[in-house]
Amino acid sequence: MSVEELERRFYELKGRLDVGAIGQDEFKREIEKLRFQDSQERWWMIGAQSGKWYYFDGARWIPGQPPAEVPVPLSPAAPAETLAESPRAATTPASVPREPAPPVEPTPPVPLPVTTAAETPRAAAVTPPPQPEHLPRAAKERPRAPARVLAPPKLPVSGILLVIGAAVLALIGVLVFWILVENFVPGKPISTFLGNLTGSKPIVATPTSPASLVPKELPALVNMGDQLLLQSHIDAAITQYQSAAQLAPNHATPLVRLARAYAFKGQLEEARARAQQAVQHAPTDAEAHAQFCRALAWLGQVNEAVVVCEKATQLDGRNVHARAFLAEAYLLARRVPDAQSQAQLALQVAPQNAEAHRAQAWVLTLQGQKDAALAEWKQTIALEPNFYFRHFEYGEALRLYLGNPAEAAAEHQKAVDLYGAYIPAINRLGLALLAANKPQEAMAPLQRVLTLDPNRADNYAYLGIAYGQAHQCTQAIPYFEQALNLDVGNVLAQRGLVDCKSGRLPTLPPAPPPSAPPAAPTLVPKP
Repeated sequence: MSVEELERRFYELKGRLDVGAIGQDEFKREIEKLRFQDSQERWWMIGAQSGKWYYFDGARWIPGQPPAEVPVPLSPAAPAETLAESPRAATTPASVPREPAPPVEPTPPVPLPVTTAAETPRAAAVTPPPQPEHLPRAAKERPRAPARVLAPPKLPVSGILLVIGAAVLALIGVLVFWILVENFVPGKPISTFLGNLTGSKPIVATPTSPASLVPKELPALVNMGDQLLLQSHIDAAITQYQSAAQLAPNHATPLVRLARAYAFKGQLEEARARAQQAVQHAPTDAEAHAQFCRALAWLGQVNEAVVVCEKATQLDGRNVHARAFLAEAYLLARRVPDAQSQAQLALQVAPQNAEAHRAQAWVLTLQGQKDAALAEWKQTIALEPNFYFRHFEYGEALRLYLGNPAEAAAEHQKAVDLYGAYIPAINRLGLALLAANKPQEAMAPLQRVLTLDPNRADNYAYLGIAYGQAHQCTQAIPYFEQALNLDVGNVLAQRGLVDCKSGRLPTLPPAPPPSAPPAAPTLVPKP
């Protein structure tokens, strides 16, 4: 059995627990069956809250990536607590493997029977589980013999050395006296006295300001953040930008980069706040205005975005982001000819810029120029191949406009592989698989979305549709009912429930392509 199959089983159990199809005791028993040992005899277990994998190093549970295949049989279903607390466990021979206690995770809103390792630095404070006897015990360090202390060679003492030493001590005393008098006696008497003798003004030492270090350290932090961002390490990039912002609190560049990173992550309010701060610090900075424009556009404030982006182009007509983001704002305002003009200007300014090609790709997509649009989307990805957001948007264009849900699913899968914390990509992967008539494959990502975001009615409705399309309406009905519990007016759940009870297979309702680029998903950070 592969790790992927174990994950699929986990998300199925979690989804069934959420809708009340199984109880907590059954969930606990089934989760216990998902732990296994790898070829190095390390125990692996999936977190009941996060769905992430952890391995036991003999002292604590550590997040990690398990091997693709499970090399040995899974653990028995006997509760780990019994193994950990049984008096016999302490006398179990070393040849008999003993499982560690399951990892401990912060208490969720609805307590679950199986908990996992905490995913914050505070996890270090949790008492570690007992060390499994089948794991090799750490070798005890042997006490080392005290190192032999060699006495320093004795220098011959002579009258000359004594004189030199006395002179050095006297000089040090004079310097200390000078420093004390200069800093603690008002008027700096020594500097004033010497100044009167030479006719010059007293020299007043100016302490070095920490701001003098900013030009050297700021570019390095920002550049490292840029590299991490394009490798889809979004949270690490944000950390770098935050460090840069703390180093130079009045500098616009770190705030501009933070706004960009937060926008891509889906935290749009945070993106707008940082971009607005950058504009306040640098009111003539075209890049700050461009990022402020994008945040406004993605929040749906289209008219305000157009005004800000137009000002950005006035401040610097060769700023590629000002041109590209203005093209997108015009598209959202249904001003396609103006958008086309700005996208072409962006390409003229920076023909190798991914944002310029992205703007042109959206213009061509909305104009129905399929082949030209595909070429621009592929060029966008070629310029930033490891950035998850490029694959996510290309997948949306394929799914909504270009009529290729199978290839859309492949692009969304790449986005998930690059940045697995981006919930919209997981959701769109499930929808693309549904549209490609692959309901069984759609279940795993849709169940994973439920685990990460259990309070949205649509997530339950989509999973119900997946079960219904797979001819499993009995399992689909609880998901439709749960969707209606969260939102009584949810149309997807209403139609799906009627279809299943009438003996028909529920389907995704057909929808015409949007007349503007789809709104960027907004994610609210969890408390």
